[in-house]
Amino acid sequence: MPRFILTLGLLLGTLSAALFAAGCGGGDDGGQFSNQATGEFPVEVIDATFEPVQTIAETYDLTIAVRNSGDQTIPAINAVINLPGLGSTLAFAYGDKQQGLAMNQRPVWVVEEGWPKLAGTTGRGGATTADRRTFEFGELKAGDTANMVWRVVAVRPGRYELAYQIGAGLGPDTIAVDASGNPPRGLLPVRISDFARLTEVNEKGQVVPVSRAEQARVEAQQESAEPGIGP
Repeated sequence: MPRFILTLGLLLGTLSAALFAAGCGGGDDGGQFSNQATGEFPVEVIDATFEPVQTIAETYDLTIAVRNSGDQTIPAINAVINLPGLGSTLAFAYGDKQQGLAMNQRPVWVVEEGWPKLAGTTGRGGATTADRRTFEFGELKAGDTANMVWRVVAVRPGRYELAYQIGAGLGPDTIAVDASGNPPRGLLPVRISDFARLTEVNEKGQVVPVSRAEQARVEAQQESAEPGIGP
């Protein structure tokens, strides 16, 4: 059965670059949001999707679409990305419990260069903040929608729950709320398999990857039991 081969050197290089990029985000906010409007801002999560069955070394899009359902401009629409219960202080990462590590955060997904961004835009649109799990996408006018997209590569197999929470600003008094008055949030369960991407021969005699649905079906047949949440 054909399989992709990912060398250890390439993987380590990719992970190191990702950790460095994540570590460079943010800084001292120094009261930069002191002039932001405060209060509660109604936000509706229209869509939140992330492929639930993934394969190591493959690329996927996390998409979160939110609408400003209030009548005021949201100062700084943002999203916090977290892996709850895994000691995550970096987005898309978990905390390694090994003692004595200078940096204990280990990536589950690597964010590709130039991402995240708002769908349909060209430049990078999600600035990192002092909290390296938070991505800020700027103002959102009343009635407008922000389609936030992170393009990531799965690098660690396991079962995970990716959590997101939407914010309206970077200050503690600028709060996004849903229809029930709570912060808009959600959990997206994901299983990352270390199976290489399966291939097949199409009607033209070409070797091509099978569909993700077929990949998931074959993996489900071969994996009768797996451990719980975590790497």
